[in-house]
Amino acid sequence: MDYKKTAKSVLDGLGGADNVDYFTHCATRLRVTIGDRTKVDKSQIEKTDGVLSVIEQAGQTQVVIGNEVSEVYTEMTRLPGMDRESGSSSSGSKNTEGSGEKKAGIITRMFDVLSDSFRPVLWALLGSSMILTLIVLLQQLGVFGHYTNFAGQNVTVDLVNGPKVGDDAANEALMNTWRSQFPFWFIILGAAMSVLNFMPVFIGATAAKRLGANMWVGAAIPAALMTDAFRGLSTMAGDAGHITLFHIGDWGIPLYLFNYTGQVFPPLFAVAVLAPLERLLKKIIPSMLHMVFVPMISILIMVPLTALIIGPIGVNLGLGISNVFQWLNDINPAIVGVVVAGSYLFMVPLGLHWPLNAVMISNLSTLGYDFIQSPMAAYNFAVFGVVTGVAIRAARDKELRQVATGAAVSGLLGGISEPSLYGVVLRYKRVFPLILVPAMIAGGLISWLGVRSYAFAFTSLLSIPAMQPIPLFAIGLAIAFFGGLGGVLVFGFRSREQREADLAKQSVATDEVPTGERVRAATDEPEAPRPTPAAVSSGPAAATKATGEGVATEPWAEGRGSEAAARGSDSPQDDDAATVGAPLEGDVVALSEVPDPIFAGGKLGQGVAITPSAHTVVAPEAGTIIAAPASGHALGLRLDSGVDLLIHVGIDTVALDGRGFTPEVAKGDRVEAGQKLLTFDPDVITEAGCPLITPVVVTNTPKFADVVGLPDGRAGLGTPIIRVTRS
Repeated sequence: MDYKKTAKSVLDGLGGADNVDYFTHCATRLRVTIGDRTKVDKSQIEKTDGVLSVIEQAGQTQVVIGNEVSEVYTEMTRLPGMDRESGSSSSGSKNTEGSGEKKAGIITRMFDVLSDSFRPVLWALLGSSMILTLIVLLQQLGVFGHYTNFAGQNVTVDLVNGPKVGDDAANEALMNTWRSQFPFWFIILGAAMSVLNFMPVFIGATAAKRLGANMWVGAAIPAALMTDAFRGLSTMAGDAGHITLFHIGDWGIPLYLFNYTGQVFPPLFAVAVLAPLERLLKKIIPSMLHMVFVPMISILIMVPLTALIIGPIGVNLGLGISNVFQWLNDINPAIVGVVVAGSYLFMVPLGLHWPLNAVMISNLSTLGYDFIQSPMAAYNFAVFGVVTGVAIRAARDKELRQVATGAAVSGLLGGISEPSLYGVVLRYKRVFPLILVPAMIAGGLISWLGVRSYAFAFTSLLSIPAMQPIPLFAIGLAIAFFGGLGGVLVFGFRSREQREADLAKQSVATDEVPTGERVRAATDEPEAPRPTPAAVSSGPAAATKATGEGVATEPWAEGRGSEAAARGSDSPQDDDAATVGAPLEGDVVALSEVPDPIFAGGKLGQGVAITPSAHTVVAPEAGTIIAAPASGHALGLRLDSGVDLLIHVGIDTVALDGRGFTPEVAKGDRVEAGQKLLTFDPDVITEAGCPLITPVVVTNTPKFADVVGLPDGRAGLGTPIIRVTRS
């Protein structure tokens, strides 16, 4: 994928930089808040290379790309008019009050802000959580030894949660002993717990950026509640959980004290108040004093307000959601598993799974474990099983097989379900029950068996150790995966209509392949009137080329042999078979080796590819130039033999915009065998990251009975590389 080209095409489809109010990305999608939705060309975006789907959700236009989304996002930030630091266009609004978001309801906007605030932290959170998963696994294996707990049981050393041998003093003494024994692993434990513990600070910063407030002030507010100065008040509170801050008459104003480590909702609510407060202060305070007094007054107001009101509300909201699941878990753990695994298929496309992610993190911080994430893994593995089944059954559909295989691999190894969801599942809705049935069975079993997660991770084969007990968790995953896989293999994945449509795409009838359009599509050249024979023969370009200037006579004759000389330009019309010579020197390979699915799949016609050893392209036979884009990277040539030939130097080289290419002919020119058509600089192409391999294809392949490439190693100019058999 050409990330720059993809980013530009997506931005153009979104209506340009002026139409983007805010943009960010998650693990698989670009998420864009649009100013005017009427300017969005959804069909253009969906046709862009690398784009899986475009959906409208949570007040956003979401472009699903997959694992390479961060590279596309980076290129998008570098485009003219886009601001990398603010996550918006330089001319767009820096807040979220654009028209696109006003149309969304308050609940939708809340989920929108929650998800956009959470995603930037995922990269660091998942990395640190995988380190925590490693430590938990080593503990379970007994690497750090064993000790006797307060119940007299011999258990493994638990560096994460600490010892349980009696009172606090005894626990602290044993913990210090462990610190002296394993100092290195406590450093690694610090790395593992860093993001989880200081999550409020991260969320405060990302939420402030999302809502248009100063992100560092947003981080300072929750950080204040995590300082020793604030936490020291808890000592005064004792078991009461609150102190009296001050009195109004006989009424004491209470300050409820919570541990804000790992909390998500308090910083979100605090920043939601900070954003309008900051805008108000900027209107009141003279601009020359903004840098000092706006942050000072903001922090002076927001920290006490968060400590008194906003923080307790946020903490209790998270506890309330967690308590609902805990209540269901107390009734029967299997209920939680069935509900979570069964609902995720519908929650993910709507973005409703992000609040649950926040609750998972809160549980890990307060309880030391979570019981929601483990049954959620059953949904993931049921999806991965289904797309694996699709990859197996779609053996004849190369494009679908590639999509399904890539989605399955990214899921099983990375835990990313969106490529599977948007590339396969939502396209073939017949697989819904094939996902739901094994997911709900496995999810209920996982919860009933008491499997818990001890680190936040995208569930994959690599993150299995984060769930304990591992053997019981593995049994549930196997049921989910092989249930989904078996369902597809037995029942299929598409309706009869979808099967017929997919098969129709794989074979195109002769009269449905207009040659001119195929050549223009491959060379990115707009349609233009075809010149008349008189114009071709009498034009100035034709007169120039008729002199034979630029003809590589000796190498052409040596490579072509006597066959071409004896045949002449008209005789091929009468032959049952003819060959097309090489237009450039190099190693001839099969077309399937081209790193581009359109060429490799023969979508533009059959032929070969050449890895060039020289930098000159010549005409293999006499003919007429029918396509010559300004970028000079490709040529369409109609040979006198009736063959329409496309010579495409390199892959994605249209993005070079002519750099490294020197065209020698123009559209409509008459050329002779061996005449120089273009030259190119291989160094420019390779330095730009473009493959140098050059497809040479017959774009009117359906016109002939057979077109066969002859990938026969080294070729000189004119060496036969394609055999064409007439009907």
